[in-house]
Order: sequence, then C-alpha cells, then structure tokens
Amino acid sequence: MRVPTATPDTAPGTAVPCTAPDPAVRTRRIIGSAREQGHGGVDTAGLRDLEAALARFDAPVDLRIRGGLGSGRRTLAAALRERRGWRAVVDDLDVIAAPGAPAAAPPDVEIVCLRTAPCRHEEAWIRRPRAHALLVVATGLDHPDDGEGQVEGGKGGDDDENPAPRPRWAVDLPAVDARCVDDISLDVVIGFLDRALDALPAVRAARLEADLMQVAARGGGGDLAEAALCALDGTALL
Repeated sequence: MRVPTATPDTAPGTAVPCTAPDPAVRTRRIIGSAREQGHGGVDTAGLRDLEAALARFDAPVDLRIRGGLGSGRRTLAAALRERRGWRAVVDDLDVIAAPGAPAAAPPDVEIVCLRTAPCRHEEAWIRRPRAHALLVVATGLDHPDDGEGQVEGGKGGDDDENPAPRPRWAVDLPAVDARCVDDISLDVVIGFLDRALDALPAVRAARLEADLMQVAARGGGGDLAEAALCALDGTALL
C-alpha cells in the first residue's frame, strides 16, 4: 500500500479539468465584443463588473478541503491527487469558521474533514446554506471492510473484530481513511467529486446569472447586462 504525503501539488493555482459544454459561450461573445467596440455605450465600471463576473465563471475549478489541525485534510488532498490527479486547496477550518471571520468567496466543491466533534461555531458554519456541493467526512475512525475486520496482510485482532462504536457526531458521516490511497473508504469521496464536477457547469451558470443580475440591477451594465443575461439563458438570437 502506498502512503501519500502532503506535497506542493496541493497548493493554490492548480485546476481540476472540466470538459462539460460551455453554457456561457454567447455571453462571453457579447461581453468580448463590447470591449472590442469601445464599450458599446456601457460605462467602464459596468464593463469591468461584467468582465469580473465572467472571469469568476472561467476561473479554474476551485476544490477546497477544509479541516482543523490533525484532521487529515492534507492527507486526503494528497490521496486525491495520487488517485485521480485532482489538486485541492487545503484550508484551516478553525480560521474560516471562527466567529467574526470575513466571508470568503464560495468554492466550486467543498470537503470538510472532522476528526473530533465540531464546536458550536464550526457546526453553525457547516450548516450554512450553500449553492455548491459539500461533503463532510469523519477521519480517524474505524470503518467497516465487508464486516471482516481485516487489516493489511490479512491479520485481524480483537480491536478489528469489535471496532469501537462511532461517536454520536459521526454516526451519519462517511468514515474516510486516506493514509492508503487504495483504501475503499476513498470511493465515497471520489464518487462525490465525480458527481459534483458533472454538475459544476449548471452551478457556475447559476452563479454567473446571479452576478449578471446584480450588475443589471445597479444599472452600470446598461443593455449589455440584459443581453448577456438573455444569452446565458439561451434566448438571444446571435
């Protein structure tokens, strides 16, 4: 069994490839034409807002793995990198979920690693409504392996045959052990990421629509913002 370690591959700036059809191709054409044609009657600030919204849509896939100290967040990131080539940004949950912490831009996909019961503010943060996919996993726990209680090499012991009962906070969470990249528990995480990445174009399109609506409501984008919205919806005749 290979045991991964955290590597620079988990640093920001990496991308998860996404090959799904582009739902914003017409919107991109409209905004790009406005820039080439001298803004098309849109003020500079309004055009910058439209371009910023489109840049968020076009940005590399933002996969985040978050957890506290000793939660296995970096080990999970390294395992996913080795298993499927996915590169995740690792965040400190204690910092992000701290009371009064500034709100960060939402990622595309989010995994939270818990090794112990979350404190009250962490639980409140996890329960916040999200438009993106979220998976919460329990780490550092025994997980069943076909009920055999076997460990590597086929050896089992009393502790393996009678694993300790799960703590109450982890009863409904998938138990993940990423120390071995071939561990069956990682299949839950990989399946979740496959589904989340398949659904990502629709999630990003909804986010882009909301951004364009905000620009249109502020008035800075003029008719261009309305046209971009129609193009995103597929109703523009271009």
